[in-house]
Amino acid sequence: MGPRPVRAQQEEALDTAYNAAERGAWEVSARAWRHILDDAPNLSGAAANTLRGASSEARPGVRQSFLAAPVSASARLALAQLETEWGSPRAGWSALETLPPTAAAVSAWVEFATGAADAGAPLVARDALAAALQVRPGAALALRAAGAALEGGDATGAMALADRAAALDPAAPVVAVRVRALCRLGRPEEADRLLSAAPADRSSALWAELGRAVALAYARAGDVTRARDAVRRFGLADDTAIAGWLALYAGDLAGARRALETASGDAPDVVTAMALLVRTHADSAPIVGQAFMLLSRGDSARAADAFAAAATSAALADAAPLLLATAARLHVARHEDALAVPLWRRVVEGYAAAPEAPEADLEWGRALKRGSDVAGAIERWQHLLLTYPTSALATQARRELDLVKAAA
Repeated sequence: MGPRPVRAQQEEALDTAYNAAERGAWEVSARAWRHILDDAPNLSGAAANTLRGASSEARPGVRQSFLAAPVSASARLALAQLETEWGSPRAGWSALETLPPTAAAVSAWVEFATGAADAGAPLVARDALAAALQVRPGAALALRAAGAALEGGDATGAMALADRAAALDPAAPVVAVRVRALCRLGRPEEADRLLSAAPADRSSALWAELGRAVALAYARAGDVTRARDAVRRFGLADDTAIAGWLALYAGDLAGARRALETASGDAPDVVTAMALLVRTHADSAPIVGQAFMLLSRGDSARAADAFAAAATSAALADAAPLLLATAARLHVARHEDALAVPLWRRVVEGYAAAPEAPEADLEWGRALKRGSDVAGAIERWQHLLLTYPTSALATQARRELDLVKAAA
């Protein structure tokens, strides 16, 4: 008898791959998939889907199978997709970025970028697309990379990639990316000039969206007068959301309250803004407007200080624990536990009945644990359980206590 046909060999390998995965024999399945992918590179997605349930103990063996020599773009793509499924798109990109710059590698990079973006990792997608761009220059690819950079908060990188797109094709539609990037960079005048000079359908949704970005960028720069002028010039007089943000940045809480009640919950900082506007009866608070303006610029350190200062205002006494908690969260995000702990303490000790008090106890304990004060952390979590036994955060406090006991 001669050798079995290739198709028969592939079908047998597929049976092995699927059956082994069903039995939990993840490494056996991975080895089978590796052989399959050498001949059928289009099945990388199927391989990742089959192996995504692999236990943490089995994952090193799975990785070893896909990283083994000879280097295979399809195997690396399957591993990258797996790493993304396992919660680490950056590790996925590490599996792919060392591929030799071939056509197969470019296809893998572009496909992976789509998955990374869908998984909420736009900067990983940016890196994959930028690598593909080096091998296969094209304006469309550069614009995709620019969009990913912008989505990930890399406005400077987005500008550079938009410039690359324009260099590759002078007709490339780069205005939208540049306007958004300039607004993010705090350069509203340049964004305004660029948008105003661009040939565009001025009744389109995109035109209104970019005009809104320019107006908000002026407001975030502290120039509310020019922001209101941009609202007029870009035909945004009926846009209640932007009216609400302009009112908030100006410290007009009454106006912001009326306008933002229908704002999208996906808008930046809108949840914090609405929580504050609901909690306080104050109609005017310039310091709150300053805090939100700083937050929108990405200056979280100064925004935290402004929120904490606002908590001392008699006019905002009804929202003081919320303001303190907001400031503390911003400090924690910057890994400044030493600044957050006094704020959590003020909430627990001064506003024990506030909705933020259980969170303050929990986070105060976590900060103490990070600082190696395990006894202090236990005291905080026990206090939470005794004082707020019905809080939704009680379960997390119990989990923290269990982890501490297990580590003892």
